[in-house]
Amino acid sequence: MMIGLLIFLALVISGILAYVAKQPSEMQITREIFIKASPQALFPHIKNSKKSNEWMPWMESDPNVKMIYSGPEEGLGAISSWDSIGKMGTGKAVVIESLANKLVRTQLTYTRPMEMSQVAEISLTPSNDGTVVRWSVKGKNSFVGRLFCLFMNMEKMVGGQFEKGLMKLKSKVEGS
Repeated sequence: MMIGLLIFLALVISGILAYVAKQPSEMQITREIFIKASPQALFPHIKNSKKSNEWMPWMESDPNVKMIYSGPEEGLGAISSWDSIGKMGTGKAVVIESLANKLVRTQLTYTRPMEMSQVAEISLTPSNDGTVVRWSVKGKNSFVGRLFCLFMNMEKMVGGQFEKGLMKLKSKVEGS
């Protein structure tokens, strides 16, 4: 009886691990919003790390996070590092590409609670009487990350944070 139960548990665990191993290692999450403002009016809010932290939702998750800014104040090479005992963990963001009024691409490196690297991008596309702001992140998802995704819907969790941040940016820029 006990051996049968152990064999059953081993089969279930093996099945779960095989399923996780077959999941894609690449992940991408994207959200966008239309804002009644020009790319020129929006760009200052995305090219400067301190200004972007005014609308990005991460700071709300841990008001006691320690932020350190280094390098240029904005644009290529600007660095923001954080250390949080709360939800944010520890990591840094380095601007690796900045095209005026069009795009900011950032290399994100997390060291705690787990090591991970991603590239985030915020792009601005003019549209009639405003701009479509697109926020995305992509990177590799480790085996442990894919296992974690079995229990947490990262698309919904991270995407929901993107939506919250984009709404805050919209409100800030449109003044509503």
